[in-house]
Amino acid sequence: MRFLLFAILLTVSGSAFAQTGYRIAAQVRGLRDSTCYLAYYTGLGKGQFFVQDTAKADAQGTIIFEGKKKLDEGLYVISIAQWRLFDVVVDADQHFELVTDVESVRDGNPPRRMKVTGSKENELFYSFNQQMQNRFDQAKALSEEQKAHPDPAKAEKLKALQKEMGEFRKQFIKTNTGSLTAKFFQAAAEPEIPPAPLLPNGRPDSTFSFRYYKQHYLDGLDLTDDRLLRTPFIQQKLDYYFENLVYQVPDSLTKEADRWMAKAKGRDMRRFIAYRITSTYEQSKLVGVEGMFVHMGEKYYLGEPALWDTSTVSNFRQRIAVMKPLLVGKVIPNMYQTDTTGKELTLHDLPATYTVLLIYSDDCGHCRDAMPHIKTFYQKYKSRGVRIFATDLRRSKEDWLKFIREFGIQEFTNGIDIHKDANGKTVYYTDYLKTFDAQSTPTIYILDKDKKIVARKIPAEELDRYFAFLLEQQAKKGKS
Repeated sequence: MRFLLFAILLTVSGSAFAQTGYRIAAQVRGLRDSTCYLAYYTGLGKGQFFVQDTAKADAQGTIIFEGKKKLDEGLYVISIAQWRLFDVVVDADQHFELVTDVESVRDGNPPRRMKVTGSKENELFYSFNQQMQNRFDQAKALSEEQKAHPDPAKAEKLKALQKEMGEFRKQFIKTNTGSLTAKFFQAAAEPEIPPAPLLPNGRPDSTFSFRYYKQHYLDGLDLTDDRLLRTPFIQQKLDYYFENLVYQVPDSLTKEADRWMAKAKGRDMRRFIAYRITSTYEQSKLVGVEGMFVHMGEKYYLGEPALWDTSTVSNFRQRIAVMKPLLVGKVIPNMYQTDTTGKELTLHDLPATYTVLLIYSDDCGHCRDAMPHIKTFYQKYKSRGVRIFATDLRRSKEDWLKFIREFGIQEFTNGIDIHKDANGKTVYYTDYLKTFDAQSTPTIYILDKDKKIVARKIPAEELDRYFAFLLEQQAKKGKS
């Protein structure tokens, strides 16, 4: 009996040893001598993958990816000739075989024909997709027939088929709860919106659908499972949510960012969500959303330094120190300059209903292209109390004066950061980069009469349109 138990133990140990690492064998019939790649979804954007392994197909189209260390679980792709891809589920069982053909792969992802051996997850994945594809093909054919020859019976049949597809998905997820494949499809699912309730006046609530959709948008997305990071679902849903469901002002953005972060557990998930949101709003083209970057930086980078390396935290601390005093609603730091006659002038002493602070460089091609737009804008709005405080950060007086003459901008309040101290020595007062965040030129701020920042980093060609919008908003406030 002892020898029998010992033999069983050896068998189990040998089996466990054989299953260490990974071995994914894929045969693509019709494929010849092609270098192929095993890669995983990064969540960093459409079509972006990290290559995990490389192998070459033999004469029978067989590709073998193998390694001594197990792969991180998630949704991977196998790329064959000309970057044709098909998905592969990688869970704890990482020794399996896939068999398909070139024609199936060419038809799309996932291939219509796929035989799976040794992987329950991939059996589920391909079974679901093949059954859904069959229903989709029927729905597509019915839809085309309906367009060509409208028929109420066909319309009802199409509606029933679409409902059947939804029910099939729900039943699949319910039956296979706990599987990675079901979790993938649950993450990709959209909230089902019930009929809108009636208002006291008897009419349906017109805002209900939007509110319900937004409230339940995250229901199927498990932000505690890092395996979903190696899929396209989190990135796609995160981007869609902030682009389409959130009002683009700092208060709304920060509230929703905190909602996502509250659901994100684990270091990798929190890092990804924080990075994806923060990077979107550092250099956003949307006006006034820099406060979102500062909020994320302070709360999730400086506030959670264990998530990041020390250089990242240090860089955020420096960046926030520059950006925070320059957020919309803040009084801009004063700027000390001299005018074309050498007389001292300051930004805060310039009387204006609105001041456009223009930081440029006389040798900058973008600045030269922008100057006609800015000049046209000024001529249109100077009667509305607009003044332009323009400064050349190069500090070459000769080139500065030449630039002013060339573009005919003598009507601007032109300044340069060249001063003389008590001993007659040339000194500079302005740190354009650290104090005014002039990382590129031209850098444009719009200020109100109290020199509070109304908008920052406005493109020159957008000045006219933005200012028209600003005046329209002011008029509406005046009427209310």
